[in-house]
Amino acid sequence: MEVVAKMPVTLKERLELGEELRIPATWDEFVNMLEECEYRIEYDEGEIISFMGYATELHEKLMLKIGALLLALLNEDLFNVYGNNLALHIPGFKYKYYNADCAVVKGKSERVVLRGEITAVANPILLVEVLSASTKDHDLGRKFRNYRKIPALQQILFIESTEKLVVSHTRQNETKWLLSEFSADNDLIPVLGEGSIRLGDLYKKIKFEEV
Repeated sequence: MEVVAKMPVTLKERLELGEELRIPATWDEFVNMLEECEYRIEYDEGEIISFMGYATELHEKLMLKIGALLLALLNEDLFNVYGNNLALHIPGFKYKYYNADCAVVKGKSERVVLRGEITAVANPILLVEVLSASTKDHDLGRKFRNYRKIPALQQILFIESTEKLVVSHTRQNETKWLLSEFSADNDLIPVLGEGSIRLGDLYKKIKFEEV
Protein backbone atom coordinates (compact mmCIF):
# COMPACT_ATOMS: atom_id res chain seq x y z
CA MET A 1 0.00 0.00 0.00
CA GLU A 2 1.37 3.38 -1.01
CA VAL A 3 0.97 6.50 1.14
CA VAL A 4 0.35 9.79 -0.62
CA ALA A 5 -0.46 13.26 0.66
CA LYS A 6 -3.30 13.74 -1.79
CA MET A 7 -5.31 11.33 -3.92
CA PRO A 8 -4.75 12.07 -7.64
CA VAL A 9 -7.74 13.10 -9.73
CA THR A 10 -6.76 11.89 -13.20
CA LEU A 11 -6.47 8.26 -14.24
CA LYS A 12 -3.03 8.96 -15.72
CA GLU A 13 -1.71 10.18 -12.35
CA ARG A 14 -3.34 7.24 -10.53
CA LEU A 15 -1.73 4.64 -12.81
CA GLU A 16 1.71 5.93 -11.86
CA LEU A 17 1.13 4.93 -8.21
CA GLY A 18 0.75 1.58 -6.44
CA GLU A 19 -2.09 -0.97 -6.54
CA GLU A 20 -3.71 0.24 -3.30
CA LEU A 21 -4.01 3.82 -2.08
CA ARG A 22 -5.62 5.02 1.15
CA ILE A 23 -5.70 8.59 2.37
CA PRO A 24 -7.42 10.05 5.46
CA ALA A 25 -10.20 12.41 4.44
CA THR A 26 -13.49 13.87 5.62
CA TRP A 27 -16.76 12.85 3.99
CA ASP A 28 -17.04 16.25 2.30
CA GLU A 29 -13.51 15.91 0.89
CA PHE A 30 -14.46 12.50 -0.51
CA VAL A 31 -17.67 13.73 -2.13
CA ASN A 32 -15.82 16.70 -3.62
CA MET A 33 -13.32 14.31 -5.18
CA LEU A 34 -16.06 11.93 -6.31
CA GLU A 35 -17.48 14.65 -8.52
CA GLU A 36 -14.26 15.05 -10.52
CA CYS A 37 -12.31 11.79 -10.12
CA GLU A 38 -11.65 9.84 -13.35
CA TYR A 39 -11.46 6.42 -11.68
CA ARG A 40 -13.38 4.43 -9.06
CA ILE A 41 -12.94 5.32 -5.39
CA GLU A 42 -14.65 4.21 -2.17
CA TYR A 43 -14.96 5.67 1.33
CA ASP A 44 -14.76 3.74 4.58
CA GLU A 45 -13.60 4.43 8.16
CA GLY A 46 -12.51 8.00 7.36
CA GLU A 47 -10.41 7.03 4.34
CA ILE A 48 -10.64 7.43 0.57
CA ILE A 49 -9.73 4.04 -0.89
CA SER A 50 -8.55 3.18 -4.40
CA PHE A 51 -7.49 -0.15 -5.87
CA MET A 52 -5.80 -0.36 -9.25
CA GLY A 53 -4.85 -4.00 -9.86
CA TYR A 54 -2.70 -5.29 -12.66
CA ALA A 55 -5.12 -8.09 -13.63
CA THR A 56 -7.34 -5.46 -15.21
CA GLU A 57 -8.10 -7.28 -18.49
CA LEU A 58 -9.11 -10.54 -16.84
CA HIS A 59 -11.08 -8.75 -14.10
CA GLU A 60 -12.97 -6.68 -16.69
CA LYS A 61 -13.66 -9.73 -18.84
CA LEU A 62 -15.17 -11.69 -15.95
CA MET A 63 -17.14 -8.65 -14.82
CA LEU A 64 -18.67 -8.20 -18.27
CA LYS A 65 -19.38 -11.91 -18.63
CA ILE A 66 -21.27 -12.20 -15.34
CA GLY A 67 -23.24 -9.09 -16.25
CA ALA A 68 -24.21 -10.57 -19.62
CA LEU A 69 -25.16 -13.92 -18.07
CA LEU A 70 -27.33 -12.18 -15.46
CA LEU A 71 -29.02 -10.09 -18.16
CA ALA A 72 -29.79 -13.26 -20.12
CA LEU A 73 -31.13 -15.07 -17.06
CA LEU A 74 -33.21 -12.45 -15.26
CA ASN A 75 -36.52 -11.04 -16.47
CA GLU A 76 -35.89 -7.40 -17.46
CA ASP A 77 -39.44 -6.50 -16.47
CA LEU A 78 -38.63 -7.42 -12.87
CA PHE A 79 -34.87 -6.94 -12.45
CA ASN A 80 -32.30 -4.28 -13.33
CA VAL A 81 -28.63 -5.28 -13.75
CA TYR A 82 -25.99 -2.60 -13.15
CA GLY A 83 -22.24 -2.31 -13.59
CA ASN A 84 -19.60 -1.10 -11.14
CA ASN A 85 -20.46 2.60 -11.04
CA LEU A 86 -23.57 2.12 -8.90
CA ALA A 87 -23.07 3.57 -5.41
CA LEU A 88 -24.38 1.42 -2.56
CA HIS A 89 -25.89 2.63 0.72
CA ILE A 90 -25.14 0.69 3.91
CA PRO A 91 -27.92 1.18 6.52
CA GLY A 92 -26.74 2.71 9.76
CA PHE A 93 -23.68 4.27 8.15
CA LYS A 94 -23.96 7.77 6.76
CA TYR A 95 -20.34 8.01 5.71
CA LYS A 96 -19.65 4.85 3.71
CA TYR A 97 -19.53 4.57 -0.06
CA TYR A 98 -19.03 1.25 -1.85
CA ASN A 99 -19.30 -0.03 -5.41
CA ALA A 100 -19.77 -3.69 -6.33
CA ASP A 101 -18.55 -5.03 -9.68
CA CYS A 102 -22.15 -5.87 -10.55
CA ALA A 103 -25.45 -5.20 -8.79
CA VAL A 104 -29.02 -6.35 -9.33
CA VAL A 105 -32.09 -4.47 -8.11
CA LYS A 106 -35.60 -5.92 -8.16
CA GLY A 107 -38.19 -3.36 -9.12
CA LYS A 108 -37.53 0.33 -8.55
CA SER A 109 -34.29 1.52 -7.00
CA GLU A 110 -34.55 3.08 -3.55
CA ARG A 111 -32.10 5.98 -3.47
CA VAL A 112 -30.50 7.77 -0.53
CA VAL A 113 -29.14 11.29 -1.07
CA LEU A 114 -25.47 11.61 -0.17
CA ARG A 115 -25.16 15.26 -1.11
CA GLY A 116 -26.90 17.37 -3.72
CA GLU A 117 -27.62 15.16 -6.73
CA ILE A 118 -25.24 12.39 -5.62
CA THR A 119 -27.24 9.35 -4.49
CA ALA A 120 -26.67 5.72 -3.49
CA VAL A 121 -28.93 2.69 -3.97
CA ALA A 122 -30.26 1.11 -0.77
CA ASN A 123 -32.01 -2.02 -2.10
CA PRO A 124 -29.75 -4.28 -4.19
CA ILE A 125 -30.95 -7.88 -4.13
CA LEU A 126 -27.74 -9.36 -5.57
CA LEU A 127 -24.13 -8.11 -5.48
CA VAL A 128 -21.14 -9.53 -7.36
CA GLU A 129 -17.44 -9.02 -6.69
CA VAL A 130 -14.69 -10.28 -9.02
CA LEU A 131 -11.73 -10.94 -6.76
CA SER A 132 -8.16 -10.00 -7.59
CA ALA A 133 -4.93 -9.98 -5.58
CA SER A 134 -5.15 -6.26 -4.87
CA THR A 135 -8.82 -6.19 -3.77
CA LYS A 136 -9.43 -9.62 -2.25
CA ASP A 137 -8.73 -8.79 1.40
CA HIS A 138 -10.85 -5.63 1.21
CA ASP A 139 -13.74 -7.34 -0.63
CA LEU A 140 -13.85 -10.32 1.74
CA GLY A 141 -13.26 -8.28 4.90
CA ARG A 142 -15.13 -5.23 6.15
CA LYS A 143 -16.84 -4.66 2.80
CA PHE A 144 -18.40 -8.14 2.88
CA ARG A 145 -19.52 -7.68 6.49
CA ASN A 146 -21.17 -4.38 5.64
CA TYR A 147 -22.87 -5.76 2.53
CA ARG A 148 -24.71 -8.24 4.75
CA LYS A 149 -26.28 -5.33 6.64
CA ILE A 150 -28.33 -4.35 3.56
CA PRO A 151 -31.87 -5.61 4.34
CA ALA A 152 -32.90 -6.19 0.72
CA LEU A 153 -29.77 -8.17 -0.17
CA GLN A 154 -30.43 -11.87 -0.80
CA GLN A 155 -27.24 -13.12 -2.45
CA ILE A 156 -23.56 -12.22 -2.88
CA LEU A 157 -21.31 -13.85 -5.49
CA PHE A 158 -17.52 -13.80 -5.23
CA ILE A 159 -15.83 -14.72 -8.50
CA GLU A 160 -12.16 -15.74 -8.44
CA SER A 161 -9.93 -14.41 -11.22
CA THR A 162 -6.93 -16.67 -10.51
CA GLU A 163 -8.76 -20.01 -10.53
CA LYS A 164 -12.09 -21.46 -11.59
CA LEU A 165 -14.15 -20.84 -8.45
CA VAL A 166 -17.33 -19.00 -7.51
CA VAL A 167 -18.47 -18.67 -3.90
CA SER A 168 -22.13 -17.85 -3.29
CA HIS A 169 -23.54 -16.51 -0.03
CA THR A 170 -27.33 -16.77 0.13
CA ARG A 171 -29.40 -15.21 2.91
CA GLN A 172 -31.37 -17.73 4.98
CA ASN A 173 -32.72 -15.29 7.56
CA GLU A 174 -31.76 -12.00 9.19
CA THR A 175 -28.47 -13.32 10.58
CA LYS A 176 -27.72 -16.59 8.75
CA TRP A 177 -26.14 -16.99 5.30
CA LEU A 178 -25.57 -20.21 3.36
CA LEU A 179 -22.12 -20.59 1.72
CA SER A 180 -21.84 -22.67 -1.46
CA GLU A 181 -18.78 -23.23 -3.67
CA PHE A 182 -18.74 -24.03 -7.39
CA SER A 183 -15.59 -25.14 -9.20
CA ALA A 184 -16.54 -27.64 -11.95
CA ASP A 185 -17.61 -26.65 -15.46
CA ASN A 186 -21.00 -28.31 -15.11
CA ASP A 187 -21.75 -26.82 -11.70
CA LEU A 188 -24.92 -24.74 -11.76
CA ILE A 189 -24.89 -21.56 -9.67
CA PRO A 190 -28.42 -20.76 -8.43
CA VAL A 191 -29.34 -17.08 -8.81
CA LEU A 192 -32.16 -15.57 -6.74
CA GLY A 193 -34.42 -18.56 -7.32
CA GLU A 194 -34.79 -17.44 -10.95
CA GLY A 195 -32.59 -20.08 -12.55
CA SER A 196 -28.90 -20.82 -12.65
CA ILE A 197 -25.62 -19.97 -14.39
CA ARG A 198 -23.31 -22.75 -15.55
CA LEU A 199 -19.79 -22.20 -14.21
CA GLY A 200 -18.23 -23.30 -17.50
CA ASP A 201 -20.13 -20.56 -19.34
CA LEU A 202 -18.72 -17.91 -17.03
CA TYR A 203 -15.11 -19.10 -17.38
CA LYS A 204 -15.27 -20.01 -21.08
CA LYS A 205 -12.11 -18.75 -22.87
CA ILE A 206 -10.68 -17.42 -19.61
CA LYS A 207 -6.91 -18.02 -19.50
CA PHE A 208 -5.55 -17.64 -16.00
CA GLU A 209 -1.99 -17.19 -17.22
CA GLU A 210 -3.07 -13.70 -18.32
CA VAL A 211 -3.02 -12.64 -14.63
